[in-house]
Amino acid sequence: MVPGYDGWNIRTPMELRILGCSGGEAEGERLTGLLVNKSVAIDAGSLTGALTVAEQIAIRHVFISHSHLDHICTLPFFTKNVFGHVEEPVEIHALPETLDVLRRHLFNDELWPDFSVIPTKDKPTIRYTEVEPERGYTVEGLTFTPIRVNHLVPCVGYMVDDGKDAFIFTSDTTSTDRIWEVANATPNLRLLITEASFPNDQAWLAEASKHLTPAMLGKELKKLKKDIPVGIYHLTPGDKAEMLPELQALKDTRVKLLEQNAVFKF
Repeated sequence: MVPGYDGWNIRTPMELRILGCSGGEAEGERLTGLLVNKSVAIDAGSLTGALTVAEQIAIRHVFISHSHLDHICTLPFFTKNVFGHVEEPVEIHALPETLDVLRRHLFNDELWPDFSVIPTKDKPTIRYTEVEPERGYTVEGLTFTPIRVNHLVPCVGYMVDDGKDAFIFTSDTTSTDRIWEVANATPNLRLLITEASFPNDQAWLAEASKHLTPAMLGKELKKLKKDIPVGIYHLTPGDKAEMLPELQALKDTRVKLLEQNAVFKF
């Protein structure tokens, strides 16, 4: 079949760009951020460091997985960059608990100006939109479905579906079940992105912070009954050299290290 041709309908392939996928920031290592079809972001750890101002202005929606700093830290600079250049507010989609953190602790006129009322309350730069787990939200021709995962704070992963192909981003999690069930029940799933944050000898830290080690990840992957690529993200930069052999030791051919700047087309 000719790429981009689906029956009688011409379709544009869904594009996923990895802006950042590191579990910490260092030279050449950007924090978590994904960009779908140039107009929708998932998490905001690297919006400003990876994108030109023109590319930032093209973003109409940002889906946030949870409130931890490495997933939201460029939101303030992003709002400043797009201010005055957007006709409609950029929609910030997140759990109610996450939006509450953004309101009280980030865009609070103390840490950063409240761009949800700037330039005016009626025409703000950003607008908050609550999401509910396992309810689909269709924007820009894509359906984003939040799925709860198991982290220190309320957190969701996202399934993204363009009507033909889908991918899942688990965000940060320790052992969990529901997102694997959803993955197994999704016939058009093409890619799953999940995490490994600490080496096996720091399992105590992974458990305390509700993350995964490679060994813990191996147990989680037994729940996935699909032969699809599994991109691993969120490795701590200082531990990467130790973690890579541990990931290889899983001997799971689905496992691939997610790479910054990678582009997937489905």
